[in-house]
Amino acid sequence: MPLTGGTSFTSTLMMRDADDDGVPNVPPNPEIPIVDFEKEGLFNHDEPLFDDMFAGSFEEWAILNRSNSDHPFHIHVNPFLLTHINGKPLPVPEWRDTILVPAATGGNGNINDANFGSVTLRTWFDPRFTGSTVMHCHILTHEDVGMIQRLDIK
Repeated sequence: MPLTGGTSFTSTLMMRDADDDGVPNVPPNPEIPIVDFEKEGLFNHDEPLFDDMFAGSFEEWAILNRSNSDHPFHIHVNPFLLTHINGKPLPVPEWRDTILVPAATGGNGNINDANFGSVTLRTWFDPRFTGSTVMHCHILTHEDVGMIQRLDIK
């Protein structure tokens, strides 16, 4: 939810929208995450992830990790205030531009039933830095296969 201004974001679901749930692998393999997401699956330089990011706005994001491995989340230009890891508040929030989003846990061998790792952060889009930027996984091979998204700050 936004602190002031901006538009609400409840989750980027590791950079996918909540209404795009994907489907199980074929043949079904409970140790592999759901696949075939239809939106924002790969980087598209022609289209930003969100069309309503405004300079001067505060936003709070919950970023979920639906995989069995940690992912270092990095955002360019605007640092963020890390407030929660796996739903637990930090005693003292920390300013970052990169944070390790913990892997999913549990699920008894079925990643789709696991507790997804998460971080909650608050960001402010500095009016001095409008235009296009990116957020991505800081593991280069993950970024190269599409774990990167364009952001347009107006």
